[in-house]
Amino acid sequence: MPSVVFDVVGTCFSYDNGAEALQARLGHKLAKYGIPTKLLFYAWVCGTERDYSYLSQIKQYKPFFEILSNTLTRVLFQAGIPAEDLEGFFTAEDVEYIREEYKKLKPRPGLKEMMQTLREGGFEVWCCSDANVDRVKGYFDHAGVEMPLDHVLSADTVKAGKPEPAVYKFAREKAGSDQPGEVSVFAASHAWDIAAAKSAGFLTAYTTTYELDPCESIFGTADLVTPDLVSLGKGIVEKWGKK
Repeated sequence: MPSVVFDVVGTCFSYDNGAEALQARLGHKLAKYGIPTKLLFYAWVCGTERDYSYLSQIKQYKPFFEILSNTLTRVLFQAGIPAEDLEGFFTAEDVEYIREEYKKLKPRPGLKEMMQTLREGGFEVWCCSDANVDRVKGYFDHAGVEMPLDHVLSADTVKAGKPEPAVYKFAREKAGSDQPGEVSVFAASHAWDIAAAKSAGFLTAYTTTYELDPCESIFGTADLVTPDLVSLGKGIVEKWGKK
């Protein structure tokens, strides 16, 4: 059976809850420095992703949310808030609130329809995330989208973080797709994720719903590029489904 392995956070679910929580707690303070809340939040998330990946590469793996919870001060400083103004700028309760709200990810438009299209098209659907298994299962359950627990793959299992090859090798082996002649697609909205998956032997499907610009001169060209989740599901079935 052909299979599709999805990235979860950013692809199937948006980051918007976290940005909204940051606005609720610190938006009025950030406004005094002319710092847009959404921009600050994405800088925080992207910095966390970088540190998560770098620590994994040097074999000092730390869970994503542990890093996120401990790096807000440096992000605020890098955004232009003077060091002397940072004392008391936020509390541990602020960070906890933002983190926990961020975990309540919202499904991207078309998620349920895309999954239905793929399953009706004969694809076995998996997902692979840096988040732990129970949390990812909760995302799908909350969105009312079927995702069997044994089809949720976490990088925590191999104590490595994306985009390390070990994560994609694990995904191919667990999805039962690392066999000659089998169709095995990795789908994501992060161009770096797509590049890593292609290096591991996956066919690749990229949606511009998160990054807009695929930056092909940097990350290479995915086998399929679509603007949203609905067209992603349809495109995968049309391109690789059983005729």
